[in-house]
Amino acid sequence: MESPTAIRATMASMLLAILAGCSGTAAVAPAPRQQNDSGAEPGIKAVALVFILRDCPICNSYIPELNRLHQTFANRGVMLRLVHADPQTTEAEAREHASEYQIEPKVILDPQHAKVKWAGATVAPEVAVFSPSGDLLYRGRIDDQYAGLGKRRTQVTSHDLRDALEAILAGKSVPNPRTEAVGCPIPELTKGN
Repeated sequence: MESPTAIRATMASMLLAILAGCSGTAAVAPAPRQQNDSGAEPGIKAVALVFILRDCPICNSYIPELNRLHQTFANRGVMLRLVHADPQTTEAEAREHASEYQIEPKVILDPQHAKVKWAGATVAPEVAVFSPSGDLLYRGRIDDQYAGLGKRRTQVTSHDLRDALEAILAGKSVPNPRTEAVGCPIPELTKGN
């Protein structure tokens, strides 16, 4: 079993790879209208990984909100990345999905589930927000739009991811660092992956 120090060093290395854009998994360019990407610029205060599946209607329904979050936080030190959690998703399929849904944040493939395991994600969409040093600051839902599978609220009352990012940027602790994400199960790795 790895020591907490070794695990933290591994997490920090993975985070640096994401920041540099060479995380060992393919980075897929989003739809052409993307703007305000922080890249690996200094001043990153948080990295938010949103685990998605192309064929999950809940994930796809959140794309407009994820675009809004990207537009709101990209220039404030938050790097938002969408991570395709299906290990079978190809780069071409991810590009097509990004174009079809006009995805603005960068999209990352995770064919070996390195990021899924790192974040502890089990459903999509699920979010994990990390500090630049690799500390997990928030994991859970984007908001409370879904009370359960097939149970969509008419009005969102809790903006969990937005609130977490605002707290982090203000130098405060995230008020509710763990929430229950509702979504499609992330597929298991098969022997061919």
